[in-house]
Amino acid sequence: MILAVALLVLGLAATGYAATEDNLTISMQLSKKEFAEPGPVTVSITITNAGESDMPGPVTLWDPNGKQVEDFGAPVLEVGAAQSWSGKWNVNQAQLDAGRIAYSIRYSIYVEDEKTGESTLMNKRKSFSLGIKYTGATTGAKVERTITPTMAGEGQEVSVTYSIANTGNTEITDVQIKENASISKTSGTIASIAAGETGSYTFTAKMAKKDLTSQATITYKSQKKTYKETVEAATVKYGEVKLSATLTADKKGGTIGDPLTLTLTLKNTGNIAFSHVTVTDANLGELFSEQSVPAGETVTLTKETSIEAASTTYRFVVAGEDEGGSQVETATDRLTVKGVDESQRIVLTLAAFADRETVYDLPGTVKFTVQVTNESTVDVTDVNVYATGVQLYSFPTILAGETREFTRDISVSMAGQYQFEARTLNALEETQSFTSNIIRIDYAEPTAVPTDVPIVTPPAPVHEPDPTLQPATALEEALPTVQSVAMVLALVGIALLLIAGIARLAHKAHSSKAQDVMERGSVRDYTLPGKNAGKQAPAAQKAEEPAQPESTDDSEAAAEAVEALYADKPAEPSAEADTEVHRRRRRQSEDDKA
Repeated sequence: MILAVALLVLGLAATGYAATEDNLTISMQLSKKEFAEPGPVTVSITITNAGESDMPGPVTLWDPNGKQVEDFGAPVLEVGAAQSWSGKWNVNQAQLDAGRIAYSIRYSIYVEDEKTGESTLMNKRKSFSLGIKYTGATTGAKVERTITPTMAGEGQEVSVTYSIANTGNTEITDVQIKENASISKTSGTIASIAAGETGSYTFTAKMAKKDLTSQATITYKSQKKTYKETVEAATVKYGEVKLSATLTADKKGGTIGDPLTLTLTLKNTGNIAFSHVTVTDANLGELFSEQSVPAGETVTLTKETSIEAASTTYRFVVAGEDEGGSQVETATDRLTVKGVDESQRIVLTLAAFADRETVYDLPGTVKFTVQVTNESTVDVTDVNVYATGVQLYSFPTILAGETREFTRDISVSMAGQYQFEARTLNALEETQSFTSNIIRIDYAEPTAVPTDVPIVTPPAPVHEPDPTLQPATALEEALPTVQSVAMVLALVGIALLLIAGIARLAHKAHSSKAQDVMERGSVRDYTLPGKNAGKQAPAAQKAEEPAQPESTDDSEAAAEAVEALYADKPAEPSAEADTEVHRRRRRQSEDDKA
Protein backbone atom coordinates (compact mmCIF):
# COMPACT_ATOMS: atom_id res chain seq x y z
CA MET A 1 0.00 0.00 0.00
CA ILE A 2 2.88 2.35 0.83
CA LEU A 3 4.49 1.61 -2.52
CA ALA A 4 1.23 2.33 -4.37
CA VAL A 5 0.85 5.67 -2.63
CA ALA A 6 4.43 6.58 -3.45
CA LEU A 7 3.90 5.77 -7.10
CA LEU A 8 0.76 7.87 -7.18
CA VAL A 9 2.54 10.88 -5.68
CA LEU A 10 5.42 10.52 -8.10
CA GLY A 11 3.01 10.23 -10.99
CA LEU A 12 1.30 13.46 -10.07
CA ALA A 13 4.64 15.20 -9.70
CA ALA A 14 6.05 13.95 -13.00
CA THR A 15 5.58 15.82 -16.23
CA GLY A 16 2.34 14.87 -18.00
CA TYR A 17 1.17 14.96 -21.60
CA ALA A 18 -2.21 16.29 -22.75
CA ALA A 19 -3.44 16.88 -26.31
CA THR A 20 -6.60 16.80 -28.40
CA GLU A 21 -6.68 15.16 -31.82
CA ASP A 22 -9.82 14.63 -33.91
CA ASN A 23 -11.99 15.32 -30.84
CA LEU A 24 -10.01 12.68 -28.84
CA THR A 25 -8.29 13.99 -25.71
CA ILE A 26 -5.12 12.08 -24.81
CA SER A 27 -3.39 12.27 -21.42
CA MET A 28 -0.24 10.42 -20.33
CA GLN A 29 1.76 10.32 -17.10
CA LEU A 30 4.89 8.56 -15.82
CA SER A 31 5.69 7.58 -12.23
CA LYS A 32 9.16 9.14 -12.63
CA LYS A 33 11.10 11.05 -15.27
CA GLU A 34 14.71 10.59 -14.14
CA PHE A 35 16.55 7.31 -14.62
CA ALA A 36 20.01 6.31 -13.51
CA GLU A 37 19.79 3.07 -15.48
CA PRO A 38 17.28 1.07 -17.48
CA GLY A 39 14.41 -0.06 -15.35
CA PRO A 40 10.63 -0.15 -14.86
CA VAL A 41 8.29 2.79 -14.83
CA THR A 42 4.54 3.04 -14.35
CA VAL A 43 2.68 4.52 -17.34
CA SER A 44 -0.89 5.88 -17.09
CA ILE A 45 -2.91 6.76 -20.21
CA THR A 46 -6.51 8.01 -20.63
CA ILE A 47 -8.36 8.48 -23.95
CA THR A 48 -11.57 10.60 -23.91
CA ASN A 49 -14.14 11.29 -26.68
CA ALA A 50 -14.52 15.09 -26.46
CA GLY A 51 -16.46 15.41 -29.71
CA GLU A 52 -20.19 15.82 -30.40
CA SER A 53 -20.77 12.37 -31.87
CA ASP A 54 -19.89 8.79 -31.06
CA MET A 55 -16.75 7.30 -32.49
CA PRO A 56 -17.55 5.27 -35.63
CA GLY A 57 -15.08 2.51 -34.70
CA PRO A 58 -12.89 1.18 -31.87
CA VAL A 59 -9.89 2.89 -30.35
CA THR A 60 -6.77 0.78 -29.66
CA LEU A 61 -3.55 1.50 -27.73
CA TRP A 62 -0.05 0.48 -28.88
CA ASP A 63 3.19 0.38 -26.81
CA PRO A 64 6.64 1.77 -27.76
CA ASN A 65 7.58 -1.54 -29.42
CA GLY A 66 4.55 -1.36 -31.74
CA LYS A 67 2.52 -4.07 -29.95
CA GLN A 68 -1.13 -3.62 -29.07
CA VAL A 69 -1.87 -3.17 -25.35
CA GLU A 70 -4.44 -5.92 -24.85
CA ASP A 71 -5.46 -4.71 -21.38
CA PHE A 72 -6.68 -1.41 -22.85
CA GLY A 73 -9.21 -3.24 -25.01
CA ALA A 74 -10.87 -1.85 -28.14
CA PRO A 75 -13.69 0.44 -26.94
CA VAL A 76 -16.06 2.31 -29.22
CA LEU A 77 -16.23 5.56 -27.29
CA GLU A 78 -19.55 7.37 -27.05
CA VAL A 79 -19.75 11.13 -26.56
CA GLY A 80 -18.01 12.01 -23.26
CA ALA A 81 -16.85 8.43 -22.64
CA ALA A 82 -13.25 7.68 -21.60
CA GLN A 83 -10.99 4.61 -21.41
CA SER A 84 -8.00 4.44 -19.03
CA TRP A 85 -5.03 2.08 -18.67
CA SER A 86 -2.12 1.86 -16.26
CA GLY A 87 0.76 -0.57 -16.45
CA LYS A 88 4.47 -1.19 -16.19
CA TRP A 89 6.97 -0.44 -18.91
CA ASN A 90 10.66 -1.37 -18.79
CA VAL A 91 12.68 1.57 -20.05
CA ASN A 92 15.66 0.40 -22.12
CA GLN A 93 18.94 2.11 -22.80
CA ALA A 94 17.86 3.28 -26.27
CA GLN A 95 14.90 5.12 -24.79
CA LEU A 96 17.17 6.63 -22.12
CA ASP A 97 19.50 7.84 -24.84
CA ALA A 98 16.53 9.21 -26.85
CA GLY A 99 15.10 10.79 -23.71
CA ARG A 100 11.52 9.89 -24.59
CA ILE A 101 8.87 7.18 -24.13
CA ALA A 102 6.29 7.13 -26.95
CA TYR A 103 2.89 5.36 -27.23
CA SER A 104 0.28 5.58 -30.01
CA ILE A 105 -3.45 5.08 -30.63
CA ARG A 106 -5.34 3.93 -33.73
CA TYR A 107 -8.91 4.92 -34.50
CA SER A 108 -11.39 5.73 -37.34
CA ILE A 109 -13.21 8.97 -38.19
CA TYR A 110 -15.40 10.36 -40.95
CA VAL A 111 -13.62 12.95 -43.13
CA GLU A 112 -15.74 15.32 -45.27
CA ASP A 113 -14.60 16.17 -48.82
CA GLU A 114 -14.60 19.97 -49.16
CA LYS A 115 -15.55 19.84 -52.87
CA THR A 116 -18.21 17.15 -52.93
CA GLY A 117 -19.37 17.37 -49.34
CA GLU A 118 -19.31 13.58 -49.01
CA SER A 119 -17.95 11.87 -45.84
CA THR A 120 -15.44 9.06 -46.06
CA LEU A 121 -14.41 6.72 -43.20
CA MET A 122 -10.65 6.92 -42.66
CA ASN A 123 -8.28 5.00 -40.38
CA LYS A 124 -5.84 7.20 -38.47
CA ARG A 125 -2.89 6.82 -36.10
CA LYS A 126 -1.70 9.26 -33.45
CA SER A 127 1.60 9.02 -31.53
CA PHE A 128 2.26 10.77 -28.22
CA SER A 129 5.20 10.70 -25.79
CA LEU A 130 6.73 12.01 -22.59
CA GLY A 131 10.32 13.08 -22.06
CA ILE A 132 12.59 11.27 -19.59
CA LYS A 133 16.04 12.17 -18.25
CA TYR A 134 19.04 9.92 -17.94
CA THR A 135 21.05 11.03 -14.92
CA GLY A 136 23.58 8.23 -14.71
CA ALA A 137 24.03 5.74 -11.88
CA THR A 138 24.50 6.92 -8.32
CA THR A 139 25.03 4.56 -5.42
CA GLY A 140 24.54 5.21 -1.74
CA ALA A 141 23.26 3.59 1.48
CA LYS A 142 22.43 4.89 4.93
CA VAL A 143 22.72 2.45 7.86
CA GLU A 144 20.97 2.76 11.21
CA ARG A 145 21.22 0.41 14.21
CA THR A 146 18.71 -0.04 17.04
CA ILE A 147 19.53 -2.02 20.23
CA THR A 148 16.69 -3.11 22.50
CA PRO A 149 17.12 -3.01 25.44
CA THR A 150 20.40 -1.30 26.19
CA MET A 151 20.57 -3.03 29.58
CA ALA A 152 19.26 -6.53 30.23
CA GLY A 153 19.18 -9.15 32.92
CA GLU A 154 20.38 -12.71 32.65
CA GLY A 155 18.36 -14.72 30.13
CA GLN A 156 16.61 -11.65 28.70
CA GLU A 157 16.44 -11.30 24.92
CA VAL A 158 18.43 -8.55 23.27
CA SER A 159 17.70 -7.53 19.68
CA VAL A 160 19.95 -5.58 17.32
CA THR A 161 18.21 -4.27 14.19
CA TYR A 162 19.96 -2.78 11.14
CA SER A 163 17.99 -0.57 8.74
CA ILE A 164 19.69 0.07 5.37
CA ALA A 165 18.21 2.80 3.17
CA ASN A 166 19.18 2.88 -0.54
CA THR A 167 19.93 6.55 -1.17
CA GLY A 168 21.15 6.07 -4.74
CA ASN A 169 19.22 5.69 -7.97
CA THR A 170 20.32 2.12 -8.67
CA GLU A 171 19.43 -1.11 -6.96
CA ILE A 172 21.84 -2.52 -4.40
CA THR A 173 22.12 -6.30 -4.03
CA ASP A 174 23.79 -9.03 -1.96
CA VAL A 175 23.77 -7.12 1.31
CA GLN A 176 25.92 -8.90 3.96
CA ILE A 177 25.87 -7.82 7.65
CA LYS A 178 28.60 -9.31 9.85
CA GLU A 179 28.01 -8.73 13.58
CA ASN A 180 30.22 -9.15 16.59
CA ALA A 181 30.49 -12.77 17.73
CA SER A 182 28.92 -11.91 21.11
CA ILE A 183 25.74 -11.05 19.24
CA SER A 184 25.83 -13.57 16.37
CA LYS A 185 28.38 -15.80 14.72
CA THR A 186 26.28 -15.90 11.53
CA SER A 187 26.04 -13.02 9.05
CA GLY A 188 22.71 -11.52 8.14
CA THR A 189 21.75 -11.12 4.47
CA ILE A 190 19.38 -8.98 2.43
CA ALA A 191 18.95 -10.01 -1.22
CA SER A 192 18.28 -6.58 -2.71
CA ILE A 193 17.10 -3.07 -1.90
CA ALA A 194 15.55 -0.99 -4.68
CA ALA A 195 16.44 2.66 -5.16
CA GLY A 196 14.66 4.75 -2.54
CA GLU A 197 13.67 1.71 -0.47
CA THR A 198 14.85 0.49 2.94
CA GLY A 199 15.76 -3.04 4.01
CA SER A 200 16.22 -4.33 7.53
CA TYR A 201 17.67 -7.30 9.40
CA THR A 202 17.45 -8.17 13.13
CA PHE A 203 19.85 -10.20 15.27
CA THR A 204 18.75 -11.64 18.63
CA ALA A 205 20.85 -12.79 21.57
CA LYS A 206 20.34 -13.93 25.15
CA MET A 207 21.95 -11.87 27.83
CA ALA A 208 24.41 -13.75 29.99
CA LYS A 209 26.12 -12.46 33.14
CA LYS A 210 28.34 -10.08 31.21
CA ASP A 211 27.97 -7.22 28.76
CA LEU A 212 27.38 -7.75 25.04
CA THR A 213 29.16 -5.82 22.30
CA SER A 214 27.57 -4.93 18.95
CA GLN A 215 29.75 -3.91 16.01
CA ALA A 216 29.01 -4.61 12.33
CA THR A 217 30.57 -4.51 8.88
CA ILE A 218 28.11 -4.19 5.96
CA THR A 219 28.90 -4.91 2.30
CA TYR A 220 26.68 -4.64 -0.79
CA LYS A 221 26.90 -4.52 -4.58
CA SER A 222 25.69 -2.00 -7.18
CA GLN A 223 26.59 -1.60 -10.85
CA LYS A 224 28.94 -4.57 -10.57
CA LYS A 225 30.87 -2.87 -7.79
CA THR A 226 31.16 -3.81 -4.11
CA TYR A 227 30.66 -1.19 -1.39
CA LYS A 228 31.39 -1.35 2.33
CA GLU A 229 29.90 0.34 5.40
CA THR A 230 30.95 0.00 9.07
CA VAL A 231 28.99 0.52 12.27
CA GLU A 232 30.88 1.47 15.42
CA ALA A 233 30.79 -0.64 18.56
CA ALA A 234 28.03 -0.33 21.18
CA THR A 235 27.68 -2.02 24.57
CA VAL A 236 24.64 -3.78 25.92
CA LYS A 237 25.02 -3.68 29.70
CA TYR A 238 24.25 -6.56 32.01
CA GLY A 239 22.21 -5.61 35.03
CA GLU A 240 19.36 -6.76 37.24
CA VAL A 241 16.21 -5.14 35.90
CA LYS A 242 13.34 -4.99 38.35
CA LEU A 243 10.87 -4.04 35.60
CA SER A 244 9.76 -6.79 33.25
CA ALA A 245 7.44 -6.52 30.25
CA THR A 246 5.33 -9.22 28.60
CA LEU A 247 3.31 -8.81 25.37
CA THR A 248 0.40 -11.03 24.31
CA ALA A 249 -2.35 -10.91 21.67
CA ASP A 250 -5.91 -12.19 21.73
CA LYS A 251 -5.27 -14.18 18.52
CA LYS A 252 -2.34 -15.53 16.56
CA GLY A 253 -3.74 -14.18 13.33
CA GLY A 254 -6.83 -13.68 11.25
CA THR A 255 -8.30 -11.99 8.23
CA ILE A 256 -6.70 -8.70 7.29
CA GLY A 257 -8.78 -5.96 8.84
CA ASP A 258 -9.96 -8.08 11.80
CA PRO A 259 -9.65 -6.39 15.20
CA LEU A 260 -6.61 -7.25 17.30
CA THR A 261 -6.04 -6.61 21.01
CA LEU A 262 -2.46 -6.37 22.29
CA THR A 263 -1.90 -6.64 26.05
CA LEU A 264 1.23 -5.36 27.81
CA THR A 265 1.94 -6.55 31.34
CA LEU A 266 4.48 -4.51 33.37
CA LYS A 267 5.72 -6.10 36.58
CA ASN A 268 7.87 -4.31 39.14
CA THR A 269 9.74 -6.93 41.17
CA GLY A 270 11.79 -4.38 43.16
CA ASN A 271 11.07 -2.07 46.06
CA ILE A 272 11.51 1.13 44.03
CA ALA A 273 8.72 2.62 41.91
CA PHE A 274 9.15 3.48 38.22
CA SER A 275 7.68 6.64 36.74
CA HIS A 276 7.52 8.52 33.45
CA VAL A 277 7.20 5.16 31.70
CA THR A 278 6.87 5.35 27.90
CA VAL A 279 5.96 2.45 25.60
CA THR A 280 6.78 2.47 21.87
CA ASP A 281 6.67 0.02 18.97
CA ALA A 282 8.41 0.16 15.60
CA ASN A 283 5.11 -0.41 13.75
CA LEU A 284 2.62 1.44 15.98
CA GLY A 285 4.84 4.27 17.23
CA GLU A 286 4.33 5.65 20.72
CA LEU A 287 1.57 3.72 22.50
CA PHE A 288 1.64 4.91 26.13
CA SER A 289 3.37 7.71 28.00
CA GLU A 290 3.70 9.01 31.58
CA GLN A 291 2.79 5.64 33.04
CA SER A 292 3.92 4.54 36.52
CA VAL A 293 4.56 1.11 38.01
CA PRO A 294 4.58 1.09 41.83
CA ALA A 295 7.05 -1.10 43.71
CA GLY A 296 6.00 -4.75 43.91
CA GLU A 297 2.93 -4.22 41.68
CA THR A 298 1.81 -5.22 38.19
CA VAL A 299 0.25 -2.88 35.64
CA THR A 300 -1.67 -4.05 32.56
CA LEU A 301 -2.05 -1.89 29.45
CA THR A 302 -4.07 -2.79 26.33
CA LYS A 303 -3.90 -1.50 22.79
CA GLU A 304 -6.70 -2.01 20.24
CA THR A 305 -5.52 -2.27 16.67
CA SER A 306 -6.21 -4.39 13.59
CA ILE A 307 -4.44 -6.99 11.48
CA GLU A 308 -2.88 -5.02 8.65
CA ALA A 309 -0.56 -7.36 6.78
CA ALA A 310 0.26 -10.97 6.07
CA SER A 311 2.81 -10.91 8.88
CA THR A 312 3.45 -8.22 11.44
CA THR A 313 5.97 -8.41 14.29
CA TYR A 314 5.39 -6.36 17.41
CA ARG A 315 7.90 -5.62 20.15
CA PHE A 316 7.09 -3.06 22.80
CA VAL A 317 10.00 -1.08 24.19
CA VAL A 318 9.51 0.24 27.74
CA ALA A 319 11.59 3.14 29.09
CA GLY A 320 11.24 4.93 32.42
CA GLU A 321 12.96 6.37 35.49
CA ASP A 322 13.44 5.05 39.00
CA GLU A 323 13.07 7.20 42.12
CA GLY A 324 16.68 8.32 41.85
CA GLY A 325 16.19 9.61 38.31
CA SER A 326 18.19 6.80 36.72
CA GLN A 327 17.02 5.62 33.31
CA VAL A 328 15.73 2.07 32.97
CA GLU A 329 14.81 0.32 29.76
CA THR A 330 13.33 -3.07 28.93
CA ALA A 331 11.46 -4.69 26.07
CA THR A 332 9.07 -7.51 25.41
CA ASP A 333 9.82 -10.54 23.32
CA ARG A 334 8.84 -10.25 19.69
CA LEU A 335 5.24 -11.18 18.88
CA THR A 336 4.29 -12.06 15.28
CA VAL A 337 0.67 -11.86 14.11
CA LYS A 338 -0.26 -13.29 10.72
CA GLY A 339 -2.97 -11.98 8.46
CA VAL A 340 -4.77 -13.44 5.46
CA ASP A 341 -6.88 -11.82 2.81
CA GLU A 342 -10.63 -12.25 3.09
CA SER A 343 -10.57 -14.24 -0.14
CA GLN A 344 -8.28 -16.79 1.55
CA ARG A 345 -10.56 -17.40 4.51
CA ILE A 346 -11.68 -21.04 4.88
CA VAL A 347 -15.35 -21.81 5.50
CA LEU A 348 -16.57 -25.43 5.67
CA THR A 349 -20.06 -26.67 6.52
CA LEU A 350 -20.90 -30.21 7.64
CA ALA A 351 -24.22 -32.07 7.37
CA ALA A 352 -24.62 -35.49 9.00
CA PHE A 353 -27.34 -38.11 8.42
CA ALA A 354 -28.12 -41.50 10.01
CA ASP A 355 -30.06 -44.45 8.59
CA ARG A 356 -31.91 -44.95 11.90
CA GLU A 357 -32.78 -43.11 15.09
CA THR A 358 -33.11 -46.14 17.38
CA VAL A 359 -30.99 -49.23 17.96
CA TYR A 360 -32.26 -52.40 19.62
CA ASP A 361 -28.89 -53.93 20.48
CA LEU A 362 -25.88 -52.49 22.28
CA PRO A 363 -23.49 -52.18 20.69
CA GLY A 364 -25.54 -51.53 17.56
CA THR A 365 -24.50 -50.53 14.05
CA VAL A 366 -25.64 -47.20 12.55
CA LYS A 367 -24.81 -46.09 9.00
CA PHE A 368 -23.78 -42.41 9.07
CA THR A 369 -23.36 -40.20 5.98
CA VAL A 370 -21.38 -36.96 6.32
CA GLN A 371 -21.36 -34.21 3.68
CA VAL A 372 -18.63 -31.54 3.70
CA THR A 373 -19.18 -28.37 1.63
CA ASN A 374 -16.40 -25.91 0.88
CA GLU A 375 -18.01 -22.48 0.95
CA SER A 376 -14.65 -20.73 0.59
CA THR A 377 -13.40 -19.02 -2.52
CA VAL A 378 -10.22 -21.13 -2.41
CA ASP A 379 -9.59 -24.85 -2.57
CA VAL A 380 -9.06 -26.58 0.77
CA THR A 381 -6.60 -29.45 1.19
CA ASP A 382 -6.17 -32.18 3.80
CA VAL A 383 -9.64 -32.08 5.34
CA ASN A 384 -9.92 -34.74 8.08
CA VAL A 385 -13.26 -35.75 9.59
CA TYR A 386 -13.44 -36.97 13.20
CA ALA A 387 -16.03 -38.42 15.58
CA THR A 388 -15.33 -38.59 19.31
CA GLY A 389 -11.67 -37.90 18.55
CA VAL A 390 -11.29 -40.78 16.09
CA GLN A 391 -10.43 -39.96 12.47
CA LEU A 392 -13.02 -41.49 10.12
CA TYR A 393 -12.13 -40.09 6.70
CA SER A 394 -9.74 -37.74 4.90
CA PHE A 395 -10.37 -35.63 1.79
CA PRO A 396 -7.10 -34.72 -0.01
CA THR A 397 -8.79 -31.73 -1.69
CA ILE A 398 -12.22 -30.10 -1.69
CA LEU A 399 -12.57 -27.55 -4.47
CA ALA A 400 -14.16 -24.17 -3.86
CA GLY A 401 -17.95 -24.58 -3.86
CA GLU A 402 -17.70 -28.40 -3.99
CA THR A 403 -19.53 -30.87 -1.72
CA ARG A 404 -17.91 -34.19 -0.86
CA GLU A 405 -19.38 -36.99 1.27
CA PHE A 406 -18.60 -40.40 2.74
CA THR A 407 -20.55 -43.18 4.50
CA ARG A 408 -19.40 -45.25 7.45
CA ASP A 409 -20.93 -48.02 9.59
CA ILE A 410 -20.24 -46.99 13.18
CA SER A 411 -20.67 -49.21 16.24
CA VAL A 412 -22.85 -47.35 18.77
CA SER A 413 -22.14 -48.50 22.33
CA MET A 414 -24.74 -46.35 24.05
CA ALA A 415 -27.65 -44.04 23.36
CA GLY A 416 -26.75 -40.35 23.07
CA GLN A 417 -25.86 -37.46 20.79
CA TYR A 418 -23.38 -37.85 17.95
CA GLN A 419 -21.56 -35.06 16.12
CA PHE A 420 -18.80 -34.92 13.50
CA GLU A 421 -15.88 -32.49 13.19
CA ALA A 422 -13.79 -31.45 10.18
CA ARG A 423 -10.26 -30.16 10.74
CA THR A 424 -7.86 -28.46 8.34
CA LEU A 425 -4.96 -26.02 8.37
CA ASN A 426 -5.74 -22.46 7.36
CA ALA A 427 -3.42 -19.97 5.71
CA LEU A 428 -1.94 -19.18 9.14
CA GLU A 429 -0.90 -22.84 9.53
CA GLU A 430 -3.37 -23.11 12.39
CA THR A 431 -5.81 -25.98 12.84
CA GLN A 432 -9.31 -24.78 12.11
CA SER A 433 -12.33 -26.88 13.12
CA PHE A 434 -15.90 -27.04 11.84
CA THR A 435 -18.71 -29.12 13.41
CA SER A 436 -21.81 -30.82 12.00
CA ASN A 437 -25.37 -30.97 13.26
CA ILE A 438 -26.13 -33.20 16.26
CA ILE A 439 -27.80 -36.58 15.69
CA ARG A 440 -29.68 -38.28 18.53
CA ILE A 441 -29.51 -42.10 18.64
CA ASP A 442 -31.86 -43.82 21.15
CA TYR A 443 -31.90 -47.36 22.51
CA ALA A 444 -35.07 -49.46 22.94
CA GLU A 445 -35.69 -52.98 24.16
CA PRO A 446 -36.59 -55.25 21.24
CA THR A 447 -40.28 -56.31 21.08
CA ALA A 448 -40.77 -60.06 21.51
CA VAL A 449 -42.13 -61.81 18.42
CA PRO A 450 -45.45 -63.65 19.20
CA THR A 451 -45.17 -67.45 18.91
CA ASP A 452 -47.79 -70.25 18.53
CA VAL A 453 -48.72 -72.37 21.53
CA PRO A 454 -46.62 -75.50 21.21
CA ILE A 455 -48.43 -78.77 20.61
CA VAL A 456 -47.46 -81.19 23.31
CA THR A 457 -47.58 -84.84 22.31
CA PRO A 458 -48.15 -87.06 25.37
CA PRO A 459 -45.75 -89.91 25.67
CA ALA A 460 -46.92 -93.34 24.56
CA PRO A 461 -48.32 -95.34 27.49
CA VAL A 462 -46.00 -97.94 28.81
CA HIS A 463 -47.74 -101.26 29.46
CA GLU A 464 -46.57 -102.88 32.59
CA PRO A 465 -47.72 -106.50 32.79
CA ASP A 466 -49.51 -107.74 35.87
CA PRO A 467 -47.57 -110.55 37.45
CA THR A 468 -50.80 -112.48 38.04
CA LEU A 469 -51.70 -112.47 34.32
CA GLN A 470 -48.49 -113.83 32.94
CA PRO A 471 -50.16 -117.02 31.47
CA ALA A 472 -52.80 -114.91 29.72
CA THR A 473 -50.11 -112.78 28.21
CA ALA A 474 -48.38 -115.85 26.79
CA LEU A 475 -51.69 -116.98 25.27
CA GLU A 476 -52.18 -113.59 23.69
CA GLU A 477 -48.76 -113.80 22.15
CA ALA A 478 -49.69 -117.23 20.60
CA LEU A 479 -53.13 -116.08 19.43
CA PRO A 480 -51.97 -114.68 16.04
CA THR A 481 -50.44 -118.05 15.16
CA VAL A 482 -53.66 -119.89 16.10
CA GLN A 483 -55.72 -117.47 14.02
CA SER A 484 -53.47 -118.04 11.01
CA VAL A 485 -53.83 -121.83 11.30
CA ALA A 486 -57.61 -121.55 11.66
CA MET A 487 -57.86 -119.37 8.59
CA VAL A 488 -55.84 -121.86 6.57
CA LEU A 489 -58.11 -124.70 7.73
CA ALA A 490 -61.19 -122.64 6.88
CA LEU A 491 -59.88 -121.99 3.39
CA VAL A 492 -59.13 -125.69 2.95
CA GLY A 493 -62.66 -126.56 4.10
CA ILE A 494 -64.24 -124.13 1.71
CA ALA A 495 -62.13 -125.53 -1.10
CA LEU A 496 -63.31 -129.05 -0.28
CA LEU A 497 -66.94 -127.98 -0.19
CA LEU A 498 -66.54 -126.30 -3.55
CA ILE A 499 -65.02 -129.44 -4.99
CA ALA A 500 -67.91 -131.54 -3.52
CA GLY A 501 -70.46 -129.15 -4.96
CA ILE A 502 -68.92 -129.31 -8.38
CA ALA A 503 -68.85 -133.13 -8.20
CA ARG A 504 -72.53 -133.18 -7.09
CA LEU A 505 -73.55 -131.03 -9.98
CA ALA A 506 -71.69 -133.28 -12.38
CA HIS A 507 -73.42 -136.36 -10.84
CA LYS A 508 -76.82 -134.71 -11.04
CA ALA A 509 -76.34 -133.99 -14.66
CA HIS A 510 -75.43 -137.63 -15.30
CA SER A 511 -78.49 -138.84 -13.38
CA SER A 512 -80.81 -136.59 -15.34
CA LYS A 513 -79.55 -138.10 -18.60
CA ALA A 514 -80.12 -141.59 -17.26
CA GLN A 515 -83.73 -140.77 -16.23
CA ASP A 516 -84.51 -139.40 -19.66
CA VAL A 517 -83.35 -142.67 -21.30
CA MET A 518 -85.46 -144.81 -19.00
CA GLU A 519 -88.60 -142.80 -19.62
CA ARG A 520 -88.21 -143.04 -23.31
CA GLY A 521 -87.69 -146.83 -23.16
CA SER A 522 -90.63 -147.88 -20.86
CA VAL A 523 -93.56 -147.71 -23.26
CA ARG A 524 -96.57 -149.73 -22.13
CA ASP A 525 -98.38 -151.82 -24.71
CA TYR A 526 -102.00 -152.10 -23.85
CA THR A 527 -102.85 -153.94 -27.08
CA LEU A 528 -101.73 -157.47 -25.90
CA PRO A 529 -104.71 -159.88 -25.34
CA GLY A 530 -105.63 -161.48 -22.12
CA LYS A 531 -105.52 -160.31 -18.56
CA ASN A 532 -102.04 -161.50 -17.90
CA ALA A 533 -100.73 -159.62 -20.73
CA GLY A 534 -101.94 -156.43 -19.19
CA LYS A 535 -100.42 -157.42 -15.89
CA GLN A 536 -97.07 -158.43 -17.34
CA ALA A 537 -96.32 -155.20 -18.97
CA PRO A 538 -95.65 -153.37 -15.74
CA ALA A 539 -93.54 -156.24 -14.56
CA ALA A 540 -91.52 -156.25 -17.67
CA GLN A 541 -91.20 -152.52 -17.49
CA LYS A 542 -90.09 -152.86 -13.93
CA ALA A 543 -87.58 -155.45 -14.95
CA GLU A 544 -86.24 -153.16 -17.61
CA GLU A 545 -85.74 -150.17 -15.27
CA PRO A 546 -82.49 -150.11 -13.40
CA ALA A 547 -82.63 -150.39 -9.70
CA GLN A 548 -82.51 -146.98 -7.90
CA PRO A 549 -80.95 -146.75 -4.51
CA GLU A 550 -83.33 -145.75 -1.71
CA SER A 551 -81.08 -142.98 -0.54
CA THR A 552 -81.25 -141.06 -3.82
CA ASP A 553 -83.66 -138.49 -2.51
CA ASP A 554 -81.64 -138.01 0.67
CA SER A 555 -78.36 -137.51 -1.27
CA GLU A 556 -79.98 -134.98 -3.56
CA ALA A 557 -81.33 -133.04 -0.58
CA ALA A 558 -77.89 -133.00 1.09
CA ALA A 559 -76.24 -131.79 -2.10
CA GLU A 560 -78.83 -129.05 -2.48
CA ALA A 561 -78.33 -127.97 1.16
CA VAL A 562 -74.56 -127.75 0.73
CA GLU A 563 -74.99 -125.82 -2.50
CA ALA A 564 -77.39 -123.37 -0.88
CA LEU A 565 -75.11 -122.91 2.12
CA TYR A 566 -72.09 -121.75 0.04
CA ALA A 567 -73.98 -120.04 -2.74
CA ASP A 568 -74.35 -116.23 -2.91
CA LYS A 569 -78.10 -116.66 -2.20
CA PRO A 570 -80.30 -119.59 -1.11
CA ALA A 571 -80.91 -122.13 -3.84
CA GLU A 572 -84.47 -122.29 -5.13
CA PRO A 573 -85.90 -125.79 -5.82
CA SER A 574 -85.95 -126.60 -9.51
CA ALA A 575 -89.45 -127.14 -10.91
CA GLU A 576 -88.14 -129.78 -13.27
CA ALA A 577 -86.50 -131.66 -10.41
CA ASP A 578 -89.70 -131.48 -8.38
CA THR A 579 -91.77 -132.85 -11.29
CA GLU A 580 -89.31 -135.68 -11.82
CA VAL A 581 -89.51 -136.67 -8.16
CA HIS A 582 -93.29 -136.73 -8.16
CA ARG A 583 -93.29 -138.64 -11.36
CA ARG A 584 -91.07 -141.35 -9.93
CA ARG A 585 -93.12 -141.52 -6.77
CA ARG A 586 -96.28 -141.86 -8.82
CA ARG A 587 -94.85 -144.65 -10.87
CA GLN A 588 -93.70 -146.35 -7.71
CA SER A 589 -97.15 -146.07 -6.24
CA GLU A 590 -98.73 -147.47 -9.37
CA ASP A 591 -96.30 -150.35 -9.38
CA ASP A 592 -97.08 -151.10 -5.75
CA LYS A 593 -100.78 -151.22 -6.53
CA ALA A 594 -100.23 -153.50 -9.43
